[in-house]
Amino acid sequence: MLTSIPHPQILFIDGLPGSGKSTAAAALGDSVSDSKVFVESAPDHPLLVGRPDRMGAAFADIHEMHSIGSFAAAALERLETFLEGAGHDVLYVFESHPIQSTVRVLFQLDAPQTTILRFWSNLQERLAVAQPRLIYFQEPNPLHALKETNRKRGPSWESYFVEAFQRSPWMQARALSGAEGVDQMAVAYADLMDQLVDLWRFPKLKLPARPENYEARTDVLTKWVVAPASRERH
Repeated sequence: MLTSIPHPQILFIDGLPGSGKSTAAAALGDSVSDSKVFVESAPDHPLLVGRPDRMGAAFADIHEMHSIGSFAAAALERLETFLEGAGHDVLYVFESHPIQSTVRVLFQLDAPQTTILRFWSNLQERLAVAQPRLIYFQEPNPLHALKETNRKRGPSWESYFVEAFQRSPWMQARALSGAEGVDQMAVAYADLMDQLVDLWRFPKLKLPARPENYEARTDVLTKWVVAPASRERH
């Protein structure tokens, strides 16, 4: 049975690769009427800056198209354009936003933490009119999660992941390469994600990235989405 929502809503679903973001977004799209789901690499994605690569949205070559400042400006501009045209009585579900496909790029570009925090604050200031919710799949052991995702997706995914990120300014600045370099990058990035989620000003729901029962997790987040978001849940 589809559930209607009384007013426009924006919902972000974020977490590390393999945490179940796409599955959760699809489930919400199926269970909530008047919803529109944008997966990370959707060609019509209104918030995406850059060109998704062949297997997702790693934006391995984003440093060739944008500086730190130009990417931040472009991301905020696309957000403002979307908010100006957002429809009424619609649930907009954004998978892999606002961190994975925005802040992660600034992280890849080796932006200073002060710059990333300023961008995070600016982004939330622009979002205040919508009071968006954030569902975050938190991973206590990012290195283990990365290896598990690589195991499930196979050698081609692991090779792609290493190739995509070892060219990043973040790794280049630290003279890192290969799987070990990607491991260091993943741990640092996961720590940044946790910090930014803690600084989220609007309603948020933190759930385990690898729960024992995925159906139960989906049920929890679906009920949270259609219920009043007056309180935070951790």
